[in-house]
Amino acid sequence: MQTENWKKVKDLLLTVLPLDPFERRSFFDKSSVDGEIRGEVESLLTFEKNSENLMNMNVVEFLRDFIISDRFDEQTPIGQNVGIYKIVGELGFGGMGAVYLAERADGKFKQKVAVKMLKREFNVERIRQTFRREKEILAALVHPNIARLLDAGKTDDNIPFIVMEYIAGVSVVDFCSANSLDVNARLKLFIKICEAVGFAHRNLIIHRDLKPSNIMVTKSGDPKLLDFGISKLLVESSETSKSTTILSAMTPDYASPEQIKGKMVTTATDIYSLGVVLFQMLTGSLPLKVENRAGPEAVSDLMRPPPVTPRDTKRDNAKSKIPNPKSVRGDLDNIIRKSLSEEPERRYQTVEQFAADLWRYIDGLPVSARPANFSYRARKFYGRNKIALIAGVLVFLSLLAGITVSMMQTIEARYQGGMALAAQREAEVETAKAKKISDFMGKVISYANPAWYATGSRFGGDAKVIDVLDDLSDKIDAEFAGQPDVQAELHHKFTEVYAQAQGRGKVAPREKFMHDKQNFHARRALQLRKQHYGEKHELVAKDMYYVSAALENGPDKAELLAGAIAMMRETNPDNLNLPHMLNDFAGFLIWPEFESGHQYHLRAAIPPTDKNRYQLAEACAREALRLFRGHYTEDNLAFQQGKCSLAYSLVMQNKMAEFEQHHNVCSQDEEMTDLINLALVKNGKLE
Repeated sequence: MQTENWKKVKDLLLTVLPLDPFERRSFFDKSSVDGEIRGEVESLLTFEKNSENLMNMNVVEFLRDFIISDRFDEQTPIGQNVGIYKIVGELGFGGMGAVYLAERADGKFKQKVAVKMLKREFNVERIRQTFRREKEILAALVHPNIARLLDAGKTDDNIPFIVMEYIAGVSVVDFCSANSLDVNARLKLFIKICEAVGFAHRNLIIHRDLKPSNIMVTKSGDPKLLDFGISKLLVESSETSKSTTILSAMTPDYASPEQIKGKMVTTATDIYSLGVVLFQMLTGSLPLKVENRAGPEAVSDLMRPPPVTPRDTKRDNAKSKIPNPKSVRGDLDNIIRKSLSEEPERRYQTVEQFAADLWRYIDGLPVSARPANFSYRARKFYGRNKIALIAGVLVFLSLLAGITVSMMQTIEARYQGGMALAAQREAEVETAKAKKISDFMGKVISYANPAWYATGSRFGGDAKVIDVLDDLSDKIDAEFAGQPDVQAELHHKFTEVYAQAQGRGKVAPREKFMHDKQNFHARRALQLRKQHYGEKHELVAKDMYYVSAALENGPDKAELLAGAIAMMRETNPDNLNLPHMLNDFAGFLIWPEFESGHQYHLRAAIPPTDKNRYQLAEACAREALRLFRGHYTEDNLAFQQGKCSLAYSLVMQNKMAEFEQHHNVCSQDEEMTDLINLALVKNGKLE
């Protein structure tokens, strides 16, 4: 179009702009405007609607079409040298810069690095200040879970760059899915991320753009924190902070409410973003999803009710690959909800507190994100010690039931004997005693209460069952002073508990401690039984048996067990402990693992015998089996052990006909089978 025609277009455009569309059409129809000029004016008018809100756009959206793009406008720098590094590939692009893969080019050694460069169109002083600040921040952050700064400088055409450690890995969410990590493994990985963020916070740095793509995980499973490009120094001026925030490319899906609203950011901002990352690691989805929008629409999307938590979310199991999605409910829900609180002051005050709560969850301890009332702590106490607690409660209940039945039988016998008044008084005494025992055992659960007035205060409400047993066992004699029968039964029950607890300890000193406790309670029970019942009683015999079980293999052990058997035969041959004693005695006579005590037990037999140890073991085993039949069916483990003892004693005496009747039951025990096979080989019955 000729220059003079542009003036006509301009004048005509100014004339028709104030007119509405109908008036414009009438104006053009009545005028004799040249067709080319009319066409140009009408073309320009089509932009009128889009230009109405131009000055109402936010600055980032306004600049987008001019300077923010996904790639450099100029030719890619691949193949060029940047300092001592040669750029060999692209790693990623952002609003103001790009990251390239580069290799060391000075020949000293091989090294891959990541080079971050400003886009040429952003190479202005204000943006260079932000770039310099990122370099200073990275220089201060030397941590195994933060990508290291290696170098920095400018290209020949004055474009600033920084050289960072190259992380060959995948984003944290992809790593979790690819390796099908269970919940606890994901939490432990996340805790490492928290440690890196906590380190940055201690160095007065807020990341402000925490998201999975900025958290890479290496093949060895080590997370690495990347991209401190929009980080905020806690000591920087408000002016610097404000100008940086305007052009910062925060990610709305992971941004905190205060970031979206343009309010002051603190370390709580990173805690919110970490909460979103953890949510995605556990569920494969986001608590709030912002569609691909920009400017006011994105902000509007985030000004909604507080984010949901895992229990409110339909999990994408194909992405999360969590074996048991229900396991992210309960306490874990509360932890995430706390981290995603809209008000910063309601979140965890530090990243360390966040991580500590996750450790408490992993360890089955009460978490701070949930009110620590008594019932909650009691449930956690039960959950941590379920098997041991059930066993302990059953022991205590059996003790209580046994003592109660014994009391009732005594009262009934006295009543039937015409001692009604005496029996009534006795009943009152025994009822009071039973209540005291019940109260004593009821203290078990009070160890889950951390309140200052509660028994568990010194354990912080986190006592383990073994702690409770240790504490209670030391109080038996004081709690039941002057009641040796009750003291003895309690000490006996604690003997059983410590005997069962052995073999589950993780370290030898703890095992020795429990063995010593078993020995102490067994001896104390025996002493009290004799004090209350005299030297000869079935309960005295029972505790002699339990003391012998706590002794090392030797003459004392053999003599005590033999004495217990003789006393039990005399006082109550129907007592269930007797066949167990006999079975043990047979085993100590014949099994190779007890070889050092074979002769001690043979010499300790009551009455003395001229039988050899296999003959004596056979007699004990047969007697045990006969007595077991009055208590157990033949599929009972104790019955089967008796048959194995009998079978072994028979084969060692070459009594093969009888051996065949009993040995089949031993085939279910691999160790027992090997021992019998060795015996058969020794006797020439098996090659």
